[in-house]
Amino acid sequence: MAPDALCALCGLILAAVANLHVASAQKSQCGRSEFWNSDLDMCVQCASCKQYPKTPSCNTCIPAEVTPDVWKLAAITSFSVLAVVLVGAALIIGVMVHRRKSHKLPLREPIEETAGPLYQA
Repeated sequence: MAPDALCALCGLILAAVANLHVASAQKSQCGRSEFWNSDLDMCVQCASCKQYPKTPSCNTCIPAEVTPDVWKLAAITSFSVLAVVLVGAALIIGVMVHRRKSHKLPLREPIEETAGPLYQA
């Protein structure tokens, strides 16, 4: 009697493993935006989870990637570049003004010389 019970147990285990293998094979047939619904025995679109969030296996859906807003990225980049250009231009203009003010200009009129002991007339 024990060998019959052991055979029955082995048969049950084999049946469970085979059923699990079939279920996983069916799940792998689903696309990226689909999930396997065991109640319907078919793949269901993940978009239905928005309407029916309590559907079993909706948690297996991969959330859609959030696409970055290209215009915001372009605006931030362009304003950053504009700020760097303006700061650089302000620094260059400041250096040029400083050099201009600190540069000693040559005298335009000759110095009037007076006769002294070093100068002979």
